[in-house]
Amino acid sequence: MNWRPPRPDPRLAGAPPEFHGGPGYERDVEYPSVTADLSTNVNPYLPDEAVRRAVAGAPLDAYPDPASSGARARVAGVWGLDAERILLAPGASDLIYRIARCWIRPGDPAVVCGPTFGEYRRAVAVQGGEVHEVRGVAPGFRLPLERFCDRVARLRPPVAFLCTPNNPTGEALSDASVAQLADQMPAGTLLAIDESYRSFAEGRLAPPHLPHDDRVLHLRSFTKDLGVPGLRLAAAVAAPGILHPLACVAPPWSVSSVAQAALRTALAPRALAGLEDSLIRIAARRRSLSAALARRGWRPGPSATGFILAAVPDAAATTHALRLRGVRVRHAASFGLPGHIRVAVRRRAEEERFLAALDEIAASDEIATPDEIATPDEIAAPDGIAAHTTAGGPS
Repeated sequence: MNWRPPRPDPRLAGAPPEFHGGPGYERDVEYPSVTADLSTNVNPYLPDEAVRRAVAGAPLDAYPDPASSGARARVAGVWGLDAERILLAPGASDLIYRIARCWIRPGDPAVVCGPTFGEYRRAVAVQGGEVHEVRGVAPGFRLPLERFCDRVARLRPPVAFLCTPNNPTGEALSDASVAQLADQMPAGTLLAIDESYRSFAEGRLAPPHLPHDDRVLHLRSFTKDLGVPGLRLAAAVAAPGILHPLACVAPPWSVSSVAQAALRTALAPRALAGLEDSLIRIAARRRSLSAALARRGWRPGPSATGFILAAVPDAAATTHALRLRGVRVRHAASFGLPGHIRVAVRRRAEEERFLAALDEIAASDEIATPDEIATPDEIAAPDGIAAHTTAGGPS
């Protein structure tokens, strides 16, 4: 009798992994070690020493509090919320997949406002849902809020996803704009707002846009503003009736003792003052970096957060040439923007290495797409970007 493994869920075949910045997503090319990484959007000035000590001192010989009670209470105190409206999780991506697990069934529509973070699309696809992405148009790719609301009204999806400040464009919506969006959600539609970069836009650990509005589920990634992506830590803020199913689909002890200790320490008054100082510095460096890119022929767009999306001639080849010099940036093809590169604010020394590499490339006149680098469509997604944009119609 020949044994065969069980068949995996066939929906997984239509949901290949998304492309991201950071390590592990580069093609099979012999690249040198990274000396400047501008491909991920993380606070470069944190964590501070108090958080590092809390991480080092966290208990490893006992299970973590499954409810993250102490850390959740600290978040609630900072934001002036009832702790029952807060759920901690190991990263915002984890919460995105839980949202799809809870509310998307095979064949259900989900509306996404783009161009934006690809994991919304993939989480829906894993559950067998149909993604309808309503995309902003060039040159600024501003969030098409009116068309987004029209599509939601027509399809009445269980979930509609929107990111503000948006990744990769850096566009941030006001509280009033978010309130107008919530007012236009039909009965049975949950507005899931990813606010992972809100602190960068506000200059402080600002509370969610509409924390008491039961129509809205807010996602906050602490790992970015607190500079601890290796810990995986995020919060969902919503009505208890929305948070309950999200908690039910999570395994126990999902937020580690280390992450809980880091968050409790990072939200102490002195640490919050340090966070605000770092966000002021990031805003200043963003303006300086944007000007430096413009002087070198890039066309950076406006941004309210710690990264910049720029139109770049030969973006794929430029990404490759930079990487050969130890500099990693984020080619934006996976967002459906193959002519753009996203760069994040880093400390001055890293930014100077990046700019020096750009100057060296310009002087060498070497930009030409080599055989080793993937074409924009290959980087975008194995099934092609057109497949998921067309699902939402012409946008």
